Amino acid sequence: MRALLLTALLLAAAPQENAALRDELITMGDADQEVRDRWAADQQNQTIRAEAKALSEKQVARLRAIIAEHGWPTFSLVGKKAGNAAWLIAQHGGKDFLHEVLPLMKVAAEKNEMLPGNYALSIDRTRIQDGLKQLYGSQFDIKNGKCEPLPIEDAEHVDERRKAMGLAPLADYTKELCEMYKN
Repeated sequence: MRALLLTALLLAAAPQENAALRDELITMGDADQEVRDRWAADQQNQTIRAEAKALSEKQVARLRAIIAEHGWPTFSLVGKKAGNAAWLIAQHGGKDFLHEVLPLMKVAAEKNEMLPGNYALSIDRTRIQDGLKQLYGSQFDIKNGKCEPLPIEDAEHVDERRKAMGLAPLADYTKELCEMYKN
């Protein structure tokens, strides 16, 4: 009887995946990637750039509402694919929004409710936006045929920090990223 009561209490306390929210976030993430893929293929196209900007503004507004109602979209709440979509939308939501949600991401990453590597990429993005050196080497400059990481704080220990966040060594990441952008 006691074990049954304890199991019932644990099940009641455990967050249940929200299928409707999961599907909505996945759709939002797919739309984000679709427009960004088109923009990456034609970076001079101002119409696509404006479309990407408008979509990001709309999706950030919706993600704000989701966060206000549910908190950060964790894996327990929406599943991994949708949780990653929420992170992607935040990444593309602008400097101010990313700063707002970074503390929520930190808590989620510490609880394995989002990928720690994604949190690390967000940290780097905000640091670069703030004029600081990045910690994990995830932000690159790709200009005039050169593909290299933006300045890294304590570069000698970057692979240790990357490993702690579940990221591949910087040399591997650099090779993969630069090959992708070359194509």
